[in-house]
Amino acid sequence: QVLAYLLISSSSSATARVSDWIDNWGSDTFPNMANSSIIISFLAFVVFAINSLISAYNLFRRDL
Repeated sequence: QVLAYLLISSSSSATARVSDWIDNWGSDTFPNMANSSIIISFLAFVVFAINSLISAYNLFRRDL
């Protein structure tokens, strides 16, 4: 869960930085690559979240 939190916080800050990059230096290939990386990071966060839900389900459905 800590990794998922770090991933989503870094992705959100990268989104703001890409916007600043475009405002300061214009659009080139770097912002396109950065946007692709941000999308992949958000997808990885979704996978971490689903994995957390499955793990919690498996943990609490066991008979003690």
